[in-house]
Amino acid sequence: MSASLSEPPEPLEIKEKIRALRSALGAGLEADRLAVWTGNMLARYLWGAWGAELKRAGFTWQSFMSLLKLHTDDVVAWALRDNLSWGELVRRVISSVEGRRRSDLSRFLG
Repeated sequence: MSASLSEPPEPLEIKEKIRALRSALGAGLEADRLAVWTGNMLARYLWGAWGAELKRAGFTWQSFMSLLKLHTDDVVAWALRDNLSWGELVRRVISSVEGRRRSDLSRFLG
């Protein structure tokens, strides 16, 4: 699947919106999480880039959201802390997509 899912351009506008939300929400880990998930901005962006391929692989919007939620700390590191590059964030998400797909196939064959 990694050949199918490529790295979309870094959504700097979304990153700035997440940072603005974080400033408005105040301090704390919950504010970080709320800022990255308000409006599902990043999820919608990635689904827009990958949705057709993800659907062919058996993902729904809801299952993609569940998978992406596992990367909340990674999104915080990218958007709010600048501790993670866009490329690395995307690689981690793609790796999870591939892992889920392999797991589904193993359950089917097992």
